[in-house]
Amino acid sequence: MRRILVLVTAGCLLAGQSRAVLAQTSMDLAAARAANQVASGAVNTASASAVVPGYTTAPPETALYGRTDLANQAREHLLLCAAQPNNIACDAQRQAVASAGTARPPVTSADPQVAGAQAVARDPLQTAGDLAGLYAGCPPGAPCTPGTFCLGSQCFETSQVNDPDFAQAMSYLEAAREAGVYLDPGTMKVFSGEANTCRNRLLVNCCRTDRAGAGFSNQSLFGVGSRLVFDILMNGNNRRFLTQGVKSLLLGRGFSGSFTSYGVTVAVNGTPLPAGAVTLATGDSVAIAVTPWSLAITVVFYVAMSMMSCSQDEGKLAMKEGAALCRSIGSWCSKCIRVLGRCVACIEHSTGKCCFNSKLARILNEQGRAQLGMGWGAPQSPACGGFTVAQLQTLDFARMDLTEFYASIAPTLPNVGNVQSAAAARAPACYFGRGKC
Repeated sequence: MRRILVLVTAGCLLAGQSRAVLAQTSMDLAAARAANQVASGAVNTASASAVVPGYTTAPPETALYGRTDLANQAREHLLLCAAQPNNIACDAQRQAVASAGTARPPVTSADPQVAGAQAVARDPLQTAGDLAGLYAGCPPGAPCTPGTFCLGSQCFETSQVNDPDFAQAMSYLEAAREAGVYLDPGTMKVFSGEANTCRNRLLVNCCRTDRAGAGFSNQSLFGVGSRLVFDILMNGNNRRFLTQGVKSLLLGRGFSGSFTSYGVTVAVNGTPLPAGAVTLATGDSVAIAVTPWSLAITVVFYVAMSMMSCSQDEGKLAMKEGAALCRSIGSWCSKCIRVLGRCVACIEHSTGKCCFNSKLARILNEQGRAQLGMGWGAPQSPACGGFTVAQLQTLDFARMDLTEFYASIAPTLPNVGNVQSAAAARAPACYFGRGKC
């Protein structure tokens, strides 16, 4: 009885798959016929003549249709072509005759290409296993060679050294862009940061790193803009980073209307702001506002739930560390057990940090301050102000090591293992779906 049920079930599945394939085939044929009708209707004498000089619907060759002596007609035409060396049609006929008279090697059933095609027709999924060798990156039947990548039998040299001048030039361009966008009009300083603190207590260390912060760049949140700056992670009361970054992002693109993302709304040319929004900045043609609850829920609430014993600012600081935006200044004992007024056991250490809205701004501060002899202040009160324009002009960028930033702009090579797995997983859908993967 069980065997009968299995056979019936298998038969139903095969019948259902066959019906699906036939239905898909019918749909494809109907679509092709409809496309042919549309294309045929668009081709007429006027449109064809505009593309093909001398186009006609009645060429002399139409007289050959249905004739049984085409060989004699061809020979006669070739004789006439002898007196027409520049005739394109004659040249095509001569080439066809020459090609037909060229000897060709016989193709037998044992030919590797014939055998390969037959194997694909018999069992395409079994043949798909050979993709592992095709995408292995090594020469077929030979060991992998350093500096060489192979796709099947085609191998490519990959050992060329990257041009360091390109990365350096791109870094300088990005530094100039950020300096122009984020210049503080109140202090006339660029690459400024903000002071942050976190606590390390006996049971909970709030000075941690949250890797999710690397995903909160302007580009990932707004869909456009730079992936190298993280304006949304700056402190909520520091409106300058947010307003200057968003203005540069949208006004330079001819934006009009309103734009809302992560609680921040930008209205251009008098577009009204949403109810409950707090205005951050206004100008002749733009207004930037924030809906506090939306911003708190989308950004701060992410870390608040995972760090119930840490403060909201410490949660956001962890995300800044995850984006490599901060420089630690130092730690001090912020809470201790006292006996007779004397601290006998420290139960909480606090760390002061300077955080910036981009990794490049942090690197320039670290190496630029060393050139100018500028300190970072005390751990309890970090000095995170940037550089004046005069100080920036005295910096020797050629002495700076920007290799850490180079990694942010360098392309990432594809993972060969992932490519191979994805190709093998898509093979069944591509074959049975008639190319619709």
